[in-house]
Amino acid sequence: MNQPIPQRALFHHMKDGTQEDWDLIAGEVKEMAKGLPDRILQHLRLLDGDYGGFPVDRLTHCLQTGMLAHQDGKDEEYVVCALLHDIGDTLGTYNHADVAAVLLEPFVSEENHWMVKHHGIFQGYYFFHYLGMDRDQHEQFKDHP
Repeated sequence: MNQPIPQRALFHHMKDGTQEDWDLIAGEVKEMAKGLPDRILQHLRLLDGDYGGFPVDRLTHCLQTGMLAHQDGKDEEYVVCALLHDIGDTLGTYNHADVAAVLLEPFVSEENHWMVKHHGIFQGYYFFHYLGMDRDQHEQFKDHP
């Protein structure tokens, strides 16, 4: 079965793009964005069964964190941030909080973005010293609102 070739911009160098090219690309970006929620859920499912040595797998941890935020009366945005805070574990092994924060940034408040971006430093208080790291790294933010 032959599938039609998708319409594509004609330039070989970005400097040569036309209004028509960029209109086409912008339309494709809008179409791709419609599938973002499904892709995020698919990526979250990658955490299922990934224990990384922890007592529960990463998906369960994310679900527990989201549920605790919900039970604590946090708003929907906060709950979503809690649910997705470790979604970067599979792609950003050493900077998972940054990966999650970048994904959420266009959709969440600056406050919630900051929380997700820095959660790794704050949780490090409980184990950084076992890894030869400074467990008090969070102190650099003591004056942050």
